[in-house]
Amino acid sequence: MGAQLTSTTAMLDWLAATGAASAPELAAVAALGSATTRRRLRALEQSGLVSSTELLRGEPALHALTRRGLRAAGRPELDPIAISASSFGHCLAVARVALALRAAGESVGGERELRAFERIEGTALASIPLGLARDGRTAWHRPDLVCWRAGGAPLAIEVELTVKAPQRLRTIVRGWARSRLIEGVVYYATAPAARALSAAVRIESAHEAVAIVALEHSGELPAFRSMSSNPSCA
Repeated sequence: MGAQLTSTTAMLDWLAATGAASAPELAAVAALGSATTRRRLRALEQSGLVSSTELLRGEPALHALTRRGLRAAGRPELDPIAISASSFGHCLAVARVALALRAAGESVGGERELRAFERIEGTALASIPLGLARDGRTAWHRPDLVCWRAGGAPLAIEVELTVKAPQRLRTIVRGWARSRLIEGVVYYATAPAARALSAAVRIESAHEAVAIVALEHSGELPAFRSMSSNPSCA
């Protein structure tokens, strides 16, 4: 029973930190076989702790914690994640990148967790300002994932599947290049997105702050020259 509780806790902790994951990622996190993982997920769903969403043919379902599940995981400060038809593919890619980073020895958290940390601290920890929102307040851009480093600045992680509008992409890249909160930002990108990113990085002279890695090489992390004098607040 103790081992079962430990593996289930590992799954809940991972979903709380990163937002969503498919059964293969959760099996790796909990060190379980695929059949056992599926049974655990069914039990968690029947208990109202986990919700499952399956929207892409040929791809596994994504699992996320409900509000009750977040309380069970000891993370009541977080909001449940919403997975839609338009966001499913990106959420799935982010889940796979998160696992690859974990396998590389990183302490990984998601955008929703970062938002909660910043709300609690009352300051930006790994986000960049992008001008003003319609209500006049600062509009913030947060990365898809954060690698929290003990005693050092965090590393921002972006998962880029599609090509953003050039001006918006340049604005985001410029924001990352100017940030002194992070060690740097790594974009794991598809080939078309990588080409657009490369152009934005070149125009904004952001090579020291922004690295682009092919999506299929998720988990590979380039070295950055330290740009921050602020320690991580994670």
